[in-house]
Amino acid sequence: MNYGLYLSAAGALTSMHQQDVLANNLANISTVGFKPDMVFTRQRLPERLESPGTFADPNRLLERLGGGQFVQPTRVSLRQGTLVQTDNDLDLALEGEGLLVIGAGRSTADEHLRLTRDGRLTINADGELVMAATGMTVLDRNNLPIRLDRSAPVRIDEHGEIMQNGTSVARLRIVATPDAEQLVKAGDNLLRLADGTPMPPSEADGRVRQGYTEASAVDPILTLNAMMNAAKAAQANLKMIQYHDNILGQMCNTFARVA
Repeated sequence: MNYGLYLSAAGALTSMHQQDVLANNLANISTVGFKPDMVFTRQRLPERLESPGTFADPNRLLERLGGGQFVQPTRVSLRQGTLVQTDNDLDLALEGEGLLVIGAGRSTADEHLRLTRDGRLTINADGELVMAATGMTVLDRNNLPIRLDRSAPVRIDEHGEIMQNGTSVARLRIVATPDAEQLVKAGDNLLRLADGTPMPPSEADGRVRQGYTEASAVDPILTLNAMMNAAKAAQANLKMIQYHDNILGQMCNTFARVA
């Protein structure tokens, strides 16, 4: 098989994967608190280096081409989005680092908890503070649902302390932001910890801003430009695949006539 065909195919697959990720980011340009995915790639080593001893007489000229490009696992970009004022008492944004802890309903074990920057909150029929988008409960520092009086005003200070009628009701559980490789998208604008990762401490440096939400962290101009570049790279690699296919066809036809 033509060695260049493998290289072109790997490049085309990588570029198409990048397009998919960037398209998803663009689709969430208006999603509150959305964190975009970042695409990472790596260059594969030549076969002689990946599998020592497989080839006794490697073709060094082909090794100069490398082993192709491959996709690494995507990671979440945790950069801050713009704060948007809403004047809704149950809207909040985190200025700086930190993630709200959300209960997924199964248990309070770390692997069943979810994290988010989507601060659009509301009070359900049972008086619990929940996410407006999903209905999942927002947890306090004891991993318990927060119950509020639906008829009383709600005040939330910069530390996440919730006040009603001049009395502290609960304090939001806001954990420090872990490393990007420790977070996995869980759907519904939620994040979860990678398997085996402990929950970060509840000592985030960010401040709670009541009456604000955080806009999507997607940069539309940079993302669109990167998506166009990925499309061009995919087209170039697909064109190279056609060239290699034509060369193989001509080679087979020529040798067949000689035989």
